[in-house]
Amino acid sequence: MKKLNVTQEDAMIKKTTWIGMVSLLILLSLFLLVTIFSTSKLTSQVKLIAEHPFTVNGDISDVKTNLALMRLRAERLQSYNQPEDVAKVKEALDEIYVSMEALLDEIDDLYLGPDDDMDALRLSFHEIRNAQEDLLAFAALPSSTTDVIAAYEEEQLYHLYEKLEQNAQHILSYVRNTQQNIFTSADHLGKSSLVWSIIILIAVTLGLFFFQYAIRKMSLRLYEKNRQFELLSDTVDEAFLIFGNDPGRCDFVSGSAERVLGLPAGSLKEDRLLIYQHMNAATAEQIHNELYSDAKTSLDTMIEYQHPQYPEPRWLQLHSYRITENTDTKYILTMTDCTEERRSAQALQDALVSAQNANNAKRDFLSRMSHEIRTPMNAIIGMVTIAAASINNRSRVEDCLDKIGYSSKHLLMLINDVLDMSRIDSNRVKLNKEPFELYQFLNNFVSVVYPQASSKGLNFSEKSIGFSEHTTYLGDSLRLNQILLNLTSNAIKFTPRGGTVRLEVFHLPPRGNNSWIRFVVSDTGIGMNEDALERLYTPFEQADASISQKYGGTGLGMSITQNLVSLMGGFIDVKSKPDEGTTFTVELPFEHSDVDLQPYHEGVLESLKVLVADDEQDICEHTTLLLERLKIQAEWVLNGIEAVEKVAAAQEEGHAFDVCFIDWKMPDIDGLETTRRIRAKVGRDTPIIIISAYDWSDIEEEARAAGADAFITKPLFQSSLYNALVSVTNGAFGMSRSKEENTGNSLQGMRLLLAEDNELNMEIAVTLLEMNGAKVESAANGQEALERFSKTEPGYFDAILMDVQMPVMDGCEAARQIRACRRRDAGSIPIIATTANAFQEDVSAVLAAGMDAHISKPLDIKQLCKILSQVHSG
Repeated sequence: MKKLNVTQEDAMIKKTTWIGMVSLLILLSLFLLVTIFSTSKLTSQVKLIAEHPFTVNGDISDVKTNLALMRLRAERLQSYNQPEDVAKVKEALDEIYVSMEALLDEIDDLYLGPDDDMDALRLSFHEIRNAQEDLLAFAALPSSTTDVIAAYEEEQLYHLYEKLEQNAQHILSYVRNTQQNIFTSADHLGKSSLVWSIIILIAVTLGLFFFQYAIRKMSLRLYEKNRQFELLSDTVDEAFLIFGNDPGRCDFVSGSAERVLGLPAGSLKEDRLLIYQHMNAATAEQIHNELYSDAKTSLDTMIEYQHPQYPEPRWLQLHSYRITENTDTKYILTMTDCTEERRSAQALQDALVSAQNANNAKRDFLSRMSHEIRTPMNAIIGMVTIAAASINNRSRVEDCLDKIGYSSKHLLMLINDVLDMSRIDSNRVKLNKEPFELYQFLNNFVSVVYPQASSKGLNFSEKSIGFSEHTTYLGDSLRLNQILLNLTSNAIKFTPRGGTVRLEVFHLPPRGNNSWIRFVVSDTGIGMNEDALERLYTPFEQADASISQKYGGTGLGMSITQNLVSLMGGFIDVKSKPDEGTTFTVELPFEHSDVDLQPYHEGVLESLKVLVADDEQDICEHTTLLLERLKIQAEWVLNGIEAVEKVAAAQEEGHAFDVCFIDWKMPDIDGLETTRRIRAKVGRDTPIIIISAYDWSDIEEEARAAGADAFITKPLFQSSLYNALVSVTNGAFGMSRSKEENTGNSLQGMRLLLAEDNELNMEIAVTLLEMNGAKVESAANGQEALERFSKTEPGYFDAILMDVQMPVMDGCEAARQIRACRRRDAGSIPIIATTANAFQEDVSAVLAAGMDAHISKPLDIKQLCKILSQVHSG
């Protein structure tokens, strides 16, 4: 009976042991399956995000960019349809086709949406390609004019462009929805994995408690524990080693060692030092030293391990514990394969670094913008303070006001850079086509740029070559000025003191109906390497971070410049080497204007005879050379006495000089005394222009009293000489009119209603308008402006200036209600929007509200007066 009880007990022990073991294995297997499934699912979704939404999204953006480039290249035929132009367009389109085919193939491989979407996108592209090839053939026909080509392209291609844009946008929408679905799925997966893990953990915990309770009742408790340990160590992805102080040998090596470490358990049991052969020497030495260090009882570190069965290194999490009982010391070493977790963590880390880099780029841009904006603001505030402290010193106040105006324009330029970039990106830039005279333009441009170069200690020169007598062109001179100002400002900014900046303007042979002008801006500055040149036109980027820190800037100027050049139908090229300088070449097309803005041409100036007097021979020779380029007969002398004698002798011989350029600072007798003596000899018939390298405002009154007609500032440029000669030969001797003389009365007799909620803006506008002869009545908001207009007699106000953003009632609503009033002048009175909103949609909004014109703040009083005169006379 006793034997039977033992047999039954043995059976019960075996049964209990088996049930407990199987239960734990099932739960652990389930936990392992959940973990593997979650990890695999998460990995696949991360891979899916990387391969599908992000890549396809970028490719679709590139498709849109290529579409814009195809359209731009095709539209070039509307201006140039010569055979060589058609060939260039075909070559450019072929390159874009290759890029588009590669993009479409990549999208086709990665896109997870319906095949019909890709079929539609590819079909749209091929339709455009076929249509553009037909366009090239059509443009090559002798009978195809630019107007016919433009009509052909509008009829055959524009709807195809829109179709491709819509198909690309459809795919982009699907990609974004897919991305959102993936994120939602990942969130659900995380939650479900957490729930299942908790459930399994609870089940495992309960199972362990039950198993331990059962084991306590069993006589084979120790044996069962060892058995469980062996089973566990063989099934998990961890290698266990237990050893003592015996050199090399192990007391225990888990069966998983061969899977985790790639080494047989038997070999490791005989020689545990085999694992060190698959680590680098430094790691092995560190583990050995820390393992046997008296200062540490445990070790926890991540090591790189070269698994014999894998070509790439694996990552193992190594834990060691030292257990001492009496004099017996045992070491437990566990190594867990964390390669996949490490790779996932690295992918997440890379994503974090990428996000941080993007955030840093935004922060750096805002920091640069803060610095750039605060610089002119500091000048404005400082000059206001100085002007207030020098209120009785007229010249000092005028100087402060000039500098405040310059700083204000600089601040506005920074703001315009950001706004221009936004407008360019959204295709809202509109080019004006107005006549401008090239020499006047260059003279005004040089007068702005030269002081900047001079103040930095740079040599600046300007030269124009190959122009005929007719130099009035049709185009957007403001955008041309912006392009050249961006290039020359960068040249000045990045050229060290003592360097050289040059502006050269060349007249090129005509192409089609347009004249082409080449502008070359070169410097001897810091230059750029190949990497910087590749990123030159990327928005918000400069060569490196130190550039923005040292030189400032928004990083938008060159991107804006490139886009403006493209919009104007030209192209830009750059050549640069580090420490050798940079050369920008811009070629732009312009139409000749029938209007001649310059009353005198080179043909008229050819008959002039000019004398140059300066104590520096280099300046005399340079000035004479510039005059000879204008086909003007010129002579020079080195002092005032020689100048007086030469003028008097020429007068007596009947070959008097037509114009004299006299330097202010000369030895013996200065320019003013020389002028007096010349006037005493020949009277007022010969115009005299004073040359000065200094501010001549202090001597202006004395110089005019001595007989000077005009002034010109060193260094002398061909354009400035030309304009000075035209001015004095036309009798326009008032080149330096005072600021008071510039105030006109163009609005004399006009009564205006001004709606403005900002008191300071109100004061500025009222003062400027009254300075130009207008009578102004004000209203603080749209409602008040409506009531003031309604209470007056028809015709009382000549025009209404309406701010847009105002409390109570905004400007657009006020304009609509004024137009709806039942009085005879409600529909005809000019209403002009005066607002800081300068985008094209803002202009469209005010015009839709019934206003007649739009002018952006800060107010340009000359432009405002011009608009008021136009709408009033109209």
